[in-house]
Amino acid sequence: MAAANPIDNSHAMATSPDVGIGYRTTIETSYDAAAALELWRHAANPRVFNHPAWSTAAIEAFGANRPLRVIHIRQGDTTVALWPLWIKQLWAREMFARVLEPVGARVTDYCEPLLRSGHSASRLTELFLQQAAKDLDARTLLLWPKLPIKCGADHLVNQIAQVEGLLCADIDHPCPSMALPANYSDLERTWSKSHRGDVRRQIKRLGLAGRVELVTARDRAEVMALLPRLYAMHTANWLARSGSADLETGPMTTFVAALAATLPMNLIEASEVHVDGRVISCHFGFREQHRLLWYKPTFDVAWANYAPGKVHIALAAQRSITEGLSEFDFMQGNEPYKRLWADLTTETKSFALGRPMAYPIWRWNTAVRGFAAEYRI
Repeated sequence: MAAANPIDNSHAMATSPDVGIGYRTTIETSYDAAAALELWRHAANPRVFNHPAWSTAAIEAFGANRPLRVIHIRQGDTTVALWPLWIKQLWAREMFARVLEPVGARVTDYCEPLLRSGHSASRLTELFLQQAAKDLDARTLLLWPKLPIKCGADHLVNQIAQVEGLLCADIDHPCPSMALPANYSDLERTWSKSHRGDVRRQIKRLGLAGRVELVTARDRAEVMALLPRLYAMHTANWLARSGSADLETGPMTTFVAALAATLPMNLIEASEVHVDGRVISCHFGFREQHRLLWYKPTFDVAWANYAPGKVHIALAAQRSITEGLSEFDFMQGNEPYKRLWADLTTETKSFALGRPMAYPIWRWNTAVRGFAAEYRI
């Protein structure tokens, strides 16, 4: 699929020299994936969600008619920070506001700009926000969703908003996760007695139907072969609940396929639960450093009485322990099933900023709509 916005660095929109000691900012209207990859390799905070393959996939899948505002901060000829944003046009229920937000914000669980090691994260974040604020007018808001609180930048946003004279509102989001101890039996003891008993019972029941095994994709070809099964199960699952399946057709399917095709394999985590070779549960997600990231799970509704999703999590956690991982991250959302497993909760914070002249739009989209723009791809 052709990108709606060319991914290159053919021209710059504006330059602000001397914004910091040795720093200068440039706003570009196209995304230079090669420069971003070089920065990612030297970043203080390299993550799946700020990898250039993630931004490229989001631009190609969702970026039609969304002008890019890619903020670069350079020291000499070296890019020390990069933040790809786009402008999204909203509709009547958001008072026709425009939102300046990180590329792919809706499908990204932790939104952080890339920052090169050895530079002040506070100073670079300040420069980012000051530059982004220049795009704000009477109908444009700056939305920074899902900023990890533990990265230490969240308090800066309110401070900078005060200095810049911006309206600022925020919402907290829980991100449950499960600590993985040295062995699986210790992990089981962290669960409630009823939950532990149910996991064991469902694995035993499935064992009566056939051989139960967790099969993990070993290479890119196996990841790509898994996706059609994931899409089909996800669609059938949501239709059975009269819901809306975002993996049925269209941009989300394109996005996931692009991630599977372009993210480095060491960042991809894709697995299935098989019963005598039949696939009853699928997951496409990620791993970074010591964490498994639970991103797109689904299961065969024909096996719903066997709790295949619950079995999949247990088997994936067991394998993660043997591979030396220490955290099973369920990421955004406080769904009941996550609370069965999680013994840790971190937080992200979403911010909405606007000029005082945009008060009616800002008020509607924060106090009334609850950051409605965040929940629309």
